[in-house]
Amino acid sequence: MNPVPDADGRSPAAEQAADLDVRRLETAARYLHTNLLPLPLIVVGLALLLAQSHGAPGPIAWGLTTVVTWSVTIATLYNFLHDERRAERTVRWTIAICVAVFVSSAAFASVSALFWIDGDRLNNVLLYVLVAAGLAGAGAQSAPSLPVVVTNMTPYALVFLYLSLGHEAYPANVGFAFLQLCYIVLVALTAKAVWQLADEMLRLRNDKRDLIDKLRRSLVDTTAAQWKAEAANRAKSEFLANMSHELRTPLNAVLGFSEIIRDRTFGDAALDRYAEYGEHIHFSGRHLLGLIGDILDLSKIEAGKREIEETNVDLVAQAKDALCFVEPQAARKELDLRLDAPSPATVRADERALRQIMVNLLSNAVKFTQQGGTVTLRLSPGVGGGVAIAVADTGIGIKPEELGKVLERFGQARHDIATTQESGTGLGLPIVKGLTELHGGTVMIESTLGKGTTVTVELPASRVVPGSAVTDAA
Repeated sequence: MNPVPDADGRSPAAEQAADLDVRRLETAARYLHTNLLPLPLIVVGLALLLAQSHGAPGPIAWGLTTVVTWSVTIATLYNFLHDERRAERTVRWTIAICVAVFVSSAAFASVSALFWIDGDRLNNVLLYVLVAAGLAGAGAQSAPSLPVVVTNMTPYALVFLYLSLGHEAYPANVGFAFLQLCYIVLVALTAKAVWQLADEMLRLRNDKRDLIDKLRRSLVDTTAAQWKAEAANRAKSEFLANMSHELRTPLNAVLGFSEIIRDRTFGDAALDRYAEYGEHIHFSGRHLLGLIGDILDLSKIEAGKREIEETNVDLVAQAKDALCFVEPQAARKELDLRLDAPSPATVRADERALRQIMVNLLSNAVKFTQQGGTVTLRLSPGVGGGVAIAVADTGIGIKPEELGKVLERFGQARHDIATTQESGTGLGLPIVKGLTELHGGTVMIESTLGKGTTVTVELPASRVVPGSAVTDAA
């Protein structure tokens, strides 16, 4: 399986190699920057020493040239180390550093070629020592970066061989050159060992950084999993608490009233009272059945087992049926039920699910609207050619911070200003949300505390049967 490339088109292996290249260059730059800072003082001292045997002009010119080239190199290294985007410009900086290092090394190494004196063994030995020391220093200082160490050592190696081959007599010059070549190889092998050590150190550092990142991600994932587990545990506790209350209330009514009827507590003649208690038992049973049905519907939706059977559904007819369903409850509270459907519309949807969506929204609106209020079921054009089913009421409203909560299971909002004594199970809106999402739609809630709530279900344009889109009233 091939590695997945990143946003720049590079594989993770190539990305890691590029990162190591810039880290090697950074390490070499730090070593060079630190070691080059005191070298101008050495150049000044050496120029003064050479001036005694060669006169002042030559050594001073060489010293100034070398100090200038080293100053440029130090500035180049400093700018590289302080460039926050150096990782993106590795090739450019590598070339710049190599050029600067080569020029400064060549300037320093040229002292041995410029100030050689035939027959002055003491002077010439000093020049040999200078170039040999420079070669060793170049190998040690810039070893972490292969391009830099090669360009840094090359001028010293060439001048070192030139001194023996160009100035010593044959065959001594060949012997000297062989020894010098062995020395150059030894310095190169030492530089290679330093490079390997630096490379292992950088790889270990990268591995440590990757390990820290993995541990950090694992900590985040573990924390998230712990939070989810705690949330699930709280949801379970809330579920049990709510179910205990919601189930026991109608069951207690069923048991209490049925015991009265069974034991004929008020005698054989109290038929009207027994009939009233029977009605209470019937109401409690229906409430219990509805609650269990809601729980089963929500469980099916969340488990992904609730399937929709698509047919062509007349929205206006469904809206009228849904209004009839809540009409008795609305009549008891003298609510004004309205249907705002300017034109007919047909959608491809699950008829039972669509009816359940409308009934649940209307039941909530009727439940939390005060005496004499208004509940409106409105059909209107949706976004992008879809259709919107909205239920608006003039009820007690929902606090802004609790708008998200009402779409959660048992997520009842606090109705502190409610004048109604009715309350819900907190399952209606989650069922609406689940059924809407099964149809590819969305649910939106707008509410003003004390003035009312509007819940809008948006079905996509793909659900609208061609030629039957809802239009606004003229």
